[in-house]
Amino acid sequence: MRKIKHLIFASAIWGIVCGTACRAEEIPLIKIAKTSGLQMLSANSFGTKSIVFAFKDNSRVFTFKKVLMPLGFSAIKRYGRYYVDSSDYKYHIQPLLPTTKHHHKKLKIIALDAGHGGEDNGATAQWDKLQEKFLTMDVCLRLAKLLEKRGYRVVLTRSQDKKVPLPERTQIANRAKANLFVSIHFNSAPSASASGIETFTLTPSTQASSYQVSSRNAHENFAGNTFDSLNTVLGYCLQSSLTEITSAIDRGVKHSTFVVLRDLKCPGILVECGFLSNREECKKIASSAYRDTLAQSIFDGIVKFDNLLSD
Repeated sequence: MRKIKHLIFASAIWGIVCGTACRAEEIPLIKIAKTSGLQMLSANSFGTKSIVFAFKDNSRVFTFKKVLMPLGFSAIKRYGRYYVDSSDYKYHIQPLLPTTKHHHKKLKIIALDAGHGGEDNGATAQWDKLQEKFLTMDVCLRLAKLLEKRGYRVVLTRSQDKKVPLPERTQIANRAKANLFVSIHFNSAPSASASGIETFTLTPSTQASSYQVSSRNAHENFAGNTFDSLNTVLGYCLQSSLTEITSAIDRGVKHSTFVVLRDLKCPGILVECGFLSNREECKKIASSAYRDTLAQSIFDGIVKFDNLLSD
């Protein structure tokens, strides 16, 4: 074990020198379970019958209550025990533990960001020429009505078909002193079989994004990284609500350094509400009733998140 510790330390130093994400201290799942008052359910899972954390060897994904959640580094199986990186415990596991308290202002002002606009059409469906920019605006307006009826104040980054630069979208939310930022999008992929819903939170500093290794320095922090732990909870709340109500495929909560998330002064998330490149899913999205369902699902997730917060 001493040799392993030396290797971990050496790789951490090399990561700092190279400016890339690097592993830190490894923590066994059994230790996390014991300190949080939960039970080991198997070699790779802990929790209770209703709250299960499950991991896979050499995977950067774990499940929490059956929702796919991200890890910055792969879980590792060694001598029959599973280990996770300490940064993953801090940013992704601890926030979801039932004993964790989330001290943050209750939501009052919510910024909704309809993706794309103007000459930026976003994704376009081949089947009936549906454009993402109109769909995102439609869902945002439906969601805004639900939120305002609940008593929240809503700020829109755009309320018409115009292009708003990505940094300006963040600035609008910050100037309004928003307590939450939600960016709405629809997906597209080269493969027509790709389908489902996924949500993105800002990649924690010192970690890599879900799709590619982060190019930022290991010590670089965006303003939005202040809310990494809350973003994990937010991601779970919205993803679980969306997939449960729509019955869409769960593509999971993921990391990215999207520009609209970097400089936020509040928790923030970007939601991909389905694939316009998938014919069957596109038919659903084209339906006004389904877009109502999407808005209701996001609303329910926001309320679920708000209920977990304590001033």
